[in-house]
Amino acid sequence: MQNMEITEIKQNQSRMHIDESFVQKVMKPYRANSAYLQSAELIQQTDQGLSGLRMEGVFNIPESCYIDDTGHFNAVEYNICYNQIGYVFLGHCIKNGLIPALSAYDEATFFEKQLSNILIVKIASSYKKPINPKQFYGTYGIKSTTVKSKCTFLETYCNFYDDGVGKSQGEVLLAILHP
Repeated sequence: MQNMEITEIKQNQSRMHIDESFVQKVMKPYRANSAYLQSAELIQQTDQGLSGLRMEGVFNIPESCYIDDTGHFNAVEYNICYNQIGYVFLGHCIKNGLIPALSAYDEATFFEKQLSNILIVKIASSYKKPINPKQFYGTYGIKSTTVKSKCTFLETYCNFYDDGVGKSQGEVLLAILHP
């Protein structure tokens, strides 16, 4: 596994910083004013398989890319941030062979098909307390996978929170077309 540095090891858990150059490569399709993900780490519970993988990210929205400042994180920004942490998670996992259901992909194929083959089928998010968009955090993971003839469905979750009481939760069903 290149471009990774294990930053912490606990019993049955490792935390790996995702190299900034890899994050930037994944974020390349985004306009500069909508690249909200600043950094990411993969946490792996070694005894839990796919459900033991999650990504944690640090986000900053200095200025909304589509609307005047609302002063809080909203549904459009949830979707953008979900996509960004999700792409980094999937790209990293594909590169390192961590998701068996996506073994038909390699790193080059992921980058070639990143935008065209990863589709949101259903998205649901809720907002418990307003999140400060200037600095907040996200957690992304996979609940289940279902392989079909033309695609693989991933049932994912993504939660965001800030240093105060801000909190949102969501679940997203992805269809990843076979390459």
